[in-house]
Amino acid sequence: MEAWQRLLFLECGDGWIVEEAWRRARRGYACGVDTSATLVARATALRGVPGTLEFKTWDGSRLPYPSAFFQRVISTFALERCSDPAEMCAEIRRVLQPGGDVYLLELDRLAGLNEIAKSLVAMVQTVGFHEPEEVTLREVVLDGGERAAAIMVHARATDLPRVA
Repeated sequence: MEAWQRLLFLECGDGWIVEEAWRRARRGYACGVDTSATLVARATALRGVPGTLEFKTWDGSRLPYPSAFFQRVISTFALERCSDPAEMCAEIRRVLQPGGDVYLLELDRLAGLNEIAKSLVAMVQTVGFHEPEEVTLREVVLDGGERAAAIMVHARATDLPRVA
């Protein structure tokens, strides 16, 4: 990660991963958003540094940032919690600068490995990302023994944002 980058973490929980990325970025700006006001309050109290390491609540659909604000977005299981994953991917694309990176970590309890990989890669291409690649794809065992497909996809924002 390069200095002075702006990073956004979707569904950041108590913010520990956001803080770790911020420390490694040195002079960067990192922000975590979460739909839980309780977790955002905890993250702010434990880790907040005004102007450089911040946490905000969001409604799960519209990100509270201007277009092309971030160089990287890291999403942890945000798509599985929203009603329209394609719309969420388009919103992520909106806040990314052209050439910016997105990392999507997702879990699907119903689809098999090949199904989730194909659908996630197709979705990110549809909303204006290119060079999608599976960073990791594997079957995981959840608490209680339930099996699920877990995937991380990386893609880059196209040079020109699509108009919604």
